[in-house]
Amino acid sequence: MNPFEHVKNLHTKKRRWEDFNDEEKKSFNVFIINKTLSFNSNYLNIVNMVQNYTGLNQVLSQKEVFNLYYSLLPTKFRFYKWIKGAKTKKDKEKAEYLAMHFKVSTREAYDYLKILDKKTINQIIKNYKNDTSRKTIQSAKK
Repeated sequence: MNPFEHVKNLHTKKRRWEDFNDEEKKSFNVFIINKTLSFNSNYLNIVNMVQNYTGLNQVLSQKEVFNLYYSLLPTKFRFYKWIKGAKTKKDKEKAEYLAMHFKVSTREAYDYLKILDKKTINQIIKNYKNDTSRKTIQSAKK
């Protein structure tokens, strides 16, 4: 059972904590559940209250958090879109050039994109534009 199914169950109230098997109980990740519920601005006070007693403080167990949300959340379920960071195609191309230049992974190159100024990035890309190593990147994509 994934965290989103747990959130849906908290709203629909079809199953109680005692109805779950051990594997389903382990899959109840309090951090992800809190994060998912926090996308609804109406639940922010509830989530904030629960977070004060979970995490590093670990006052509430998974079962207690489940039961708390089970009793507090309304039965009307509404899906809230998970927010993701957008990576454009242009950024991907820039990251590939920076990865080649600094000999790092493209994941690390995205951090370089945030740190370096545009002038430096464009200068690095300009140096590689006519280089044969760029053909290696394009052939690796195919």
